[in-house]
Amino acid sequence: MSLHPLDGKQFRARLVLLRNAKGSNQEQLSEKLGRAYNYISRVETGRIKTVPYDVLAKLAIILDVTLDDLLFVEGLTETPEDIKARIHRWLDTSDTQKLRKYYRVLLTIVEE
Repeated sequence: MSLHPLDGKQFRARLVLLRNAKGSNQEQLSEKLGRAYNYISRVETGRIKTVPYDVLAKLAIILDVTLDDLLFVEGLTETPEDIKARIHRWLDTSDTQKLRKYYRVLLTIVEE
């Protein structure tokens, strides 16, 4: 899959964000993918420009997101029920810190 340079930059930033949200470093994510220890580093810095589809699919599974989310395609194929189900999965946690983050994000959106 080849992306326009600006799309590639967005993808790399999104990958960093999602990886950090999972509490994973580059080496850990590379290992989960079954790739060289520096694979994710090379993807995130743009040294690997074309990420194979099978790797994208596996990344989405590991990061617990859809391919649309990973590639920053904003819900083109999702129904309202799909979106609500994902939100409910995120909220189904006992982690107070995560819930506070979700709450702060929602507050900023609602106040716009």
